[in-house]
Amino acid sequence: MRDINQIDLRLIDTTILLVFLATMRHRKATTVAHEMGLTQPAVSHALKRLRNLYDDPLFLRRAHGLEPTALAHELEPKVRRIVRLISETLEGSEEFDPKTVVTSLRIGAFDYELTGIIPQLVTELSRVSPNISVHAFPLQNHQALEALAQGQIDLAIGYFDFPVQGENSYVAEELYSEFYVLAGRKGHPVLSGELTLEKIATANHLLISPYGPIRNMVDHALHLHGYKMNIQTIVPSLFAALSIVENSDLLVTLPERVALANSYRFNIVHNPIPIEGGSFKIHAVRHARDAESPLHHWLQKRIISVMGVQPPNYVPFFNRVSGTGGLMFRAW
Repeated sequence: MRDINQIDLRLIDTTILLVFLATMRHRKATTVAHEMGLTQPAVSHALKRLRNLYDDPLFLRRAHGLEPTALAHELEPKVRRIVRLISETLEGSEEFDPKTVVTSLRIGAFDYELTGIIPQLVTELSRVSPNISVHAFPLQNHQALEALAQGQIDLAIGYFDFPVQGENSYVAEELYSEFYVLAGRKGHPVLSGELTLEKIATANHLLISPYGPIRNMVDHALHLHGYKMNIQTIVPSLFAALSIVENSDLLVTLPERVALANSYRFNIVHNPIPIEGGSFKIHAVRHARDAESPLHHWLQKRIISVMGVQPPNYVPFFNRVSGTGGLMFRAW
């Protein structure tokens, strides 16, 4: 591998840098060519120039596409900074204008956020920034952080266990707090009247998990009080769960916003779950390389603004319980 400090800068142009970044994102030369409006031989030639410059293959051919080498991963954040500096220099000191910016945002989100945030965000962006397109991907937290690190997505939204590995590589901003509720079909006997842990333990439950049985917050609370959650069915997605729940006696644990947003679409009702500290925080996370990006700052403000508009008849659980507006929960 050639010493980077000995590379002749006259041999580098912005095209090969952009081809490199696009290849890191897509891992397929045909996709890069289509995105950049180049022929596939032109993409291959640009990658060959880079390989010769760095005396490294940079990308290895695999059955699923091109796999970056260790040097390619090392170069990616540096090349991004270079391209961003060039772009900012050419743009001058003009302020970020969402009405004129033309770009595509790639957002990774959990199943809940795909239904609770993304639809509202897309509606808002079409109103205030019509030239921004949104590509949303269903990702779990570990997948989302990896996708951010590899430049495959621009933003991840969801519940993250912090501190995350390599936390200095990410910038997280809290969007809002969420609360768990128990949802089921209308007329379900467990959801009639006051909900207790004992009543929850007598019911059959459905778990939403793409990875099989896992212990959630409610299961843990039941265990602490000597009860056990009877998980009868496990499905990987929210909509599959709701379709089953509205036509059976199974109950499912959901974030309150998700239950509210789907109560009109599915024939379900819900009750607050009587556990202390039954809240969790939703964050928007971006990679540190985008920490100063005007677009990312603006986007996160728009998300917070969108989520500040509550669904119809929405009253936060902590307001209903304590009446103080603080994050206080009922002790049972």
